[in-house]
Amino acid sequence: MFEQEFIEKQKELLMEEKKQLERLLSEFTEKEKGSENNFKTKYTNIDPDEVDPEEAANEVEEFVDLLPQEYTLEIKLKNVNESLEKIEKGTYGICEVCGRAIEEDRLKVNPSAKKCLTCLDL
Repeated sequence: MFEQEFIEKQKELLMEEKKQLERLLSEFTEKEKGSENNFKTKYTNIDPDEVDPEEAANEVEEFVDLLPQEYTLEIKLKNVNESLEKIEKGTYGICEVCGRAIEEDRLKVNPSAKKCLTCLDL
C-alpha cells in the first residue's frame, strides 16, 4: 500500500504535531488523570473579598473563551494519537468509511486524515 519511507515520514510529522498540541494545551490546561486525550482548562480561584469584580469577570470571560480552544486541541490530539496507533497496527491510511487507501497527497497535507477524498464529501 504505502512505502515504509512514507509511513516513517508521516510518523515523524504526527509526533511533532503531538508535541505541539500538548505544548499548546499545557499553557492553559491540566491533563486529567488516567486519560491521554482529556484536559481541563485551569480556572483561577477567585476570592470575592480580594479581587475587584471587574477583574473577576475578566477571569470568567477568559476561562469561557479557552473552553472551545481546549476542545478543538483535544480533538486534534485524539486524531493524532489514533493515527499513531494505526501506524503501529499497520492500518494507517485506510479510509474509515470505504476501507480503501486514503490518497497520499491528502495524508501529506493532513497526516491524521480518517477519510479518503471520495468519502469526505459524503
